[in-house]
Parts: sequence; structure tokens; C-alpha cells
Amino acid sequence: MISFLLARAGHSSVVKGLVASVTFVSAKLYDEEERERLDLYFVKDRDGDTPLHLALKSHQMKIASCLVKANKGASFLANKVGISPLYLAVEAGKVSLVKEMLKSTCNDGTKGRNTTLDSRLEGRRYLAHAALKSMRADILNVILDEFPSLVDERDEEGRTCLSFGASIGCVAGVRVLIARSAKSIYVCDDDGSFPIHSAVEKGNFRVVDMIRRCCPDSKHLLNRKGQNILHIVASSGSWIFLKLLILCYVIRIKDLATEQDMDGNTPLHLATLKWRPRIAFSIKMKTNLYIQNNSGLTALDIAELRLQSNYIYRERMTLMILLWDHADRDPNLMNTTKLTRPSEPLNREGKKDYINALLVVATLVATVTFAAGFTIPGGFNSSAPNLGMATLATDPRLFIFLLLDTLAMQSSILAIVSLVWAQLGDPALFRSSMNFALPLLCFALASMAFAFFFGVVMTVQHVRGLVLTIYIITGLFFCMMCSIIVPHVFLQRPGLGFFWGLLFMLCILLVDDNEEDNHQISTHKSMKRAESVEISGNDQVEMPDTT
Repeated sequence: MISFLLARAGHSSVVKGLVASVTFVSAKLYDEEERERLDLYFVKDRDGDTPLHLALKSHQMKIASCLVKANKGASFLANKVGISPLYLAVEAGKVSLVKEMLKSTCNDGTKGRNTTLDSRLEGRRYLAHAALKSMRADILNVILDEFPSLVDERDEEGRTCLSFGASIGCVAGVRVLIARSAKSIYVCDDDGSFPIHSAVEKGNFRVVDMIRRCCPDSKHLLNRKGQNILHIVASSGSWIFLKLLILCYVIRIKDLATEQDMDGNTPLHLATLKWRPRIAFSIKMKTNLYIQNNSGLTALDIAELRLQSNYIYRERMTLMILLWDHADRDPNLMNTTKLTRPSEPLNREGKKDYINALLVVATLVATVTFAAGFTIPGGFNSSAPNLGMATLATDPRLFIFLLLDTLAMQSSILAIVSLVWAQLGDPALFRSSMNFALPLLCFALASMAFAFFFGVVMTVQHVRGLVLTIYIITGLFFCMMCSIIVPHVFLQRPGLGFFWGLLFMLCILLVDDNEEDNHQISTHKSMKRAESVEISGNDQVEMPDTT
């Protein structure tokens, strides 16, 4: 049909002419049936779209405005998928067009009643939600000025306007909704969540802060599972978002950290279930470490029961954090073998590849340090009486260089011998060899780095600016090396000492709390399962076989 083609193509002048012709001819007709047959604004194509639908879908706003002015009734007709032109205009963020469409809905001069809209609007009626989705507070105001009751409308998922705006982070829209109806803060969705819960789950800090400023006690609201906002942060939030909430005084940890949900879980339990070490580190207190859930488990119990035999960094760090605080009550806890199971490679082939990689590193360290021992800084004397002696033999830094170089070489050789034993296939021998070789290799790498440092400083000691630069670079990269290699080596050991425990606290920054839970890896086929302990509705903790 010509009207559909013109609306889609965007020939505004032709459309205006056609509208004028239809209006003129229609005014001359007295037969109502003939007039309806001539009314092209209500004609639909096979998809149920009117010319106004097509104009809006094609972003032909001038044509859409022309069609609306000619006949506003077409603004409320739904196509086959339940979308009206009014909804499309709201979603597109065209405030002037929305105002024009709504002019005919309250022609009786009354405000605050949406009976006219309900009787005329077909299809999807969630206009306030659409305005929030388009991030247009001005359109939201226009809609709510005409139909104030829409502030209480729920979408297909049962979300209120405020909850929907809070979840998508529409700050201006949330401000409008709170100004119109602050009580909506205390209206929950069909799933039992309040607007503040939706904002926390999506990490929309400004919305959370706005709701908290308006209603300070909203932070204590509980969802259907009996969870407060700290539960939600621990389960699905980020560490940075939690820090913002704390630093801006939105929440106080001690006020919320000990509350238990329907399953008896505190926020620390949920952080442990989701393996979020940074959040666990931020919310742990002496008051919630020993709280048991409905299954009689503390957060530490959950971490120990769910810990896989494979090396998963997030899991090991979470367990380490909980162990560190429990050690205040039991100092021997950090050195026991009960609570830190040693890690195992994924499979037999994985063992071989892992050992071969370590052998290559250890061999390279031994080779480099061996060569450095015969090419010492400063060289050798070429004349009597100290022929062949080191030129800088009296410099104490040469002694330190040679000592570190020797320690690095000998440690790497011991690591090589131990790794050769690990390849024999005995599982017990593999574990003991790895416990011996990994710390040696770590020590060899650190000694080699410092030997290089003293050797370079010794040769350029007269250039103070360069020496200072070398000091800074070495210190920076040594800290980075420790933060990377030390957790790999010592989180696999059954006992952890005080010094390493302090170092691991600094390694929390390496953890990504927002990583999806698909990091879980299947455990060994040889691992037996005896029973499972139910923690919550969907989470199961598997008890390892102790036989």
C-alpha cells in the first residue's frame, strides 16, 4: 500500500499531501462506514504495523509527527507482537512526540486517572519501564503527569518501576520515582526483592546511595530468602563496590555481617560459597567467623569441605583468609595438615607437563648462575702479584654477589634432583618431592635476581642516579615476583607459617572476585565421595572420603 511505502521511505512532503487529501475527502463523507474505509491511519500490514509503526521503526520522526497530528488514535494500536507506536516513541526517547500522542488521552480535563489509557492502549502497557529503559527522566515525568498510577505498575517479570530503574542504573529516573512516591522503596517485586536489592545486585552505587539517603533503614530490608544487602554483595557483588559502600558510609559491616538468611548463612558464608576472597577479607570479624548455618557449618567448614584437590587460586586464598583469623584462637591451626589439602595436577599427563616445565626453569637457573660465577663483575687481574684474582675482591658486594649466585645454583640443582624423583610415578613420592622442590626453586629465582642486582650496582656505583633507579626497579619487580610465585608455591603446602600468612594477605589483590563460577574443575576420578551436606537450597558441599 502506498501509505506504508511512504512512511517507510521517509517522503515527508508526499505524506503531508496525502494526509491533507485524506482529511479533506473524509470531511465530505457522511457515511461512517465509508469514512472508516478511507481512514488509512488504522490500516495494518501482515505484521500488524500501521504506517505510524513503520515511520517510528524507520526513525522517520517528521512523518511520525505528521501522522500523529492527523490522527492520534493510531498511537495506541498494537501490532502482532504487542507493541504500540506510543511505546516505540517512549523507547526511542522522543519527548515531543510522546506529548503529542498523549494530548487526546485526558481530553475530559481530569488528571490522575488512567482509565482512558487503559481503554485505548493496546499491547504492551509498561510505558514507565520503557521510559526508564531509554534513560529519559523527562519522558517519565510526562507519562506520570498524565497517569500517576503507572508508578505502581509492574512489568512481565513482576518488577516495579523503581526496582527496574534501580537495576539498570537510571539515576535520574529513580530520582523522579522517589520524589513522586517514596513508599515505593518498601514495595518488593514478585520475587521478594526490594529496589535497593536490585541496585546492589547490579552494582549501581549512586542508586543505592540515593535510596539510602531517602530511607536510611532500607539497608536492613530482607528479600524473600531473608538476605540483606550485604548478603547480596557477598554473593554477586564486587569488592570495589563493597569498598564504595563502606567508604561512603552507606553500610556498616558490623551492623549487617552477623545477620543470617533463611538457610542460616551469614554474608561470610555466601562469600565463601562463591569463593570471593577479597569480599571475605573485608567482611570477616570475630563475631561472624564462628557462626554456624542451619547445617551446623561455619564459613571455614564450608571452605574446607568444598576445596578441590586441584589448585584453584580463589579457593586457596579464601581458605587462607579464614584460617588466618581462626589462628588467633588456635595458633597451631596454620601449621596443621588437616585444613589445607595439597593440590594435585589435573591428570597423569598434567603431572608430566608440570614437572617438565619446572625442570626447564630449574635447569635455566642452574646454567645462568654457573656462567655468572666465572664472569664476575669487574673481571680479573691480568698482572702479578694478583694474577687471575678478582679485581673487586675487597668489595663486600662481590662477596654478596657470589654468595647469592652460589645459593641460586645449588638450590636449582637440588630442585632438579628432586623433580627427577617426582617423575617415577609414586604418588606419595611425587607430593614429597614437589614440597621440597618448589620452595627451592622459588628461593633460587629470588637469589638469582638479587645476585644480578648486586653485580650491576657494584659496576656502576659511581653513577648515583643510575644506582637509585636500579634500587627502585629491583624493589618493585621483586615485590611483583613474590606476589606471583609465592602463592603458587606455598598455597600448595600443608602448613603455613606466620611470615607467609602476612605475605598472602597482600596477594588478595591478584584475585578476581567477579569471575564467573565456571572456574570449577573436575576433581580426580580416583577421589571418592561419601556423602553430601546440604548448605542451602541450591548449594551442595561434598564430603571427601576419609578412609
